[in-house]
Amino acid sequence: MSDKQQPVQSQYVAPPYFQQPHDDEIDLRELFAALWQGKFTIIACTVVFALAAVAYALMAQEWWSSKAEIGTPNVTNVAAFQQQVNQYQPIFSYEGENGRSQNEQLTALSDREQIFTRFINLFNATESKLAFFAQNEEFQRIKASFDAEDATMEENDLAGRRFYQDWLERFNIERDKQTETVVLSAQSITPNSSYTLLTAYIEFVNQKLNAQLNQDLAAVVRIETQSLQQQKKSLNAQAQTALKQEIERTQHALTIAKAANVNAPLQSLGEQDLFPIQMGASAIEAKLNVLKSLKDPSVLEPQLSPLMAKLDTLNTIERSDVQVQPYSVLENPATPLNRDKPKRALIAVLGTLLGGMLGVAIVLVRFAFKRD
Repeated sequence: MSDKQQPVQSQYVAPPYFQQPHDDEIDLRELFAALWQGKFTIIACTVVFALAAVAYALMAQEWWSSKAEIGTPNVTNVAAFQQQVNQYQPIFSYEGENGRSQNEQLTALSDREQIFTRFINLFNATESKLAFFAQNEEFQRIKASFDAEDATMEENDLAGRRFYQDWLERFNIERDKQTETVVLSAQSITPNSSYTLLTAYIEFVNQKLNAQLNQDLAAVVRIETQSLQQQKKSLNAQAQTALKQEIERTQHALTIAKAANVNAPLQSLGEQDLFPIQMGASAIEAKLNVLKSLKDPSVLEPQLSPLMAKLDTLNTIERSDVQVQPYSVLENPATPLNRDKPKRALIAVLGTLLGGMLGVAIVLVRFAFKRD
């Protein structure tokens, strides 16, 4: 048995992809030791960036937003204006296929949803904001604090346009689709300034909308009145023409009756001719005198009477500009308690983290170069 050779056992050789090079391995203990040795670098970077972040947070321009929540106006908010509009509905209503219908322009003017929509559109309009900026003392004071007294929206004033564009975006509207409420906001450099700007701008838009509503009502009334007057003029002309024709016809009938010696009404009237003489000369002459002395053309044109009644009613209406509150207040504007930016705590934390990360990166780069 001793002479027998033992079987050779095959040795397992690991595949190449299992063989890891040991030269490039990083010992965690070495890594932590390197970080510990570079602790002063990490601390220095962290402190510098933390101080820089705190300094920036303290010196950065503050911005505060005042907000108000509004909704569709209720009946009370627009009652005075609707009453003013309703005075004209019976006058300017028209006969439709299904009977008498209201004037659509007047109906749209006093519709609460449309009034609210017009207020929102005016609040968002760039033209409204620029007009407000031009006349508001608080904005002019802020404009001076930014050394932008000469800023304009002219095409060649790039800096001025940027300044105004920035402020145009600080007056915002957010609509809640679920509750159908609207949040109005104005952002400024101090809490009191944001509150002042928001309340002043809401009042500015309110007055502008009221002026437009009253102007629109006056325009509709003027147009409809002119239409009635034009109808009256046309019907008067038709009545005058009919009266003239009737006078001529009656004169001819009188001539024929006298020629026929028909002085009294005929008992057998028969069919009427172009120039009827059945009434007799005396009655025809009396009719002629009445026609010549006729002052009211509505006798010959029945449509004139209701038309003239409408115009007479218009003269009795005393119209004056009325004020509308185009929204219902759900939450009044208030001085903000928290600023929008800068977020000082967040800036300080992020600055500190950034400094620490930079310090660690510097130490690791040094460690990598030393190993090479």
